[in-house]
Amino acid sequence: MELSRGGHIKALICVDGSPVTNEGFKCAVNALQTDIEYTLLYVLEEHGIYDSYKRIFKEDLERIEELFEDVDSEKEAAKKIFVLPLCVYMREYGLTVRAIVREGPAGEEILDELRDGKYDLVLLGDRKSLSPARRLLGGTLTEVMGNADSCVMIVRPPRP
Repeated sequence: MELSRGGHIKALICVDGSPVTNEGFKCAVNALQTDIEYTLLYVLEEHGIYDSYKRIFKEDLERIEELFEDVDSEKEAAKKIFVLPLCVYMREYGLTVRAIVREGPAGEEILDELRDGKYDLVLLGDRKSLSPARRLLGGTLTEVMGNADSCVMIVRPPRP
């Protein structure tokens, strides 16, 4: 693998906020060397998704709003809820990490970030197996694996 600069690997970790995927990422990060410049990326796939979920999960989201009163955008809320806790975890181990939230179709946003940031490695979580049907139908994993100019690592949760 050709390194980005000065012998450091730049790694993009795409998070989805699920506890199972987060545990898989913690395992992967613990297994990798520490001389890596990490970026955690969360993608909001649909503008206005907060309003949709607010109607469905009104009580839970009201509690979240109380916790994050100073948040003025969905992107900031997503960063605080889904990305920053993993940043804290990684920094406790002395790792360099930054947080990004992008908005749009997940596959496109991940590929755009890979190009913009010139990453060597991208880690993606997969809560389900890549069945033959899922590979044929496509999806974020398939789109990124087929179009990334970087090394792609898929992190799957352990089987029960």
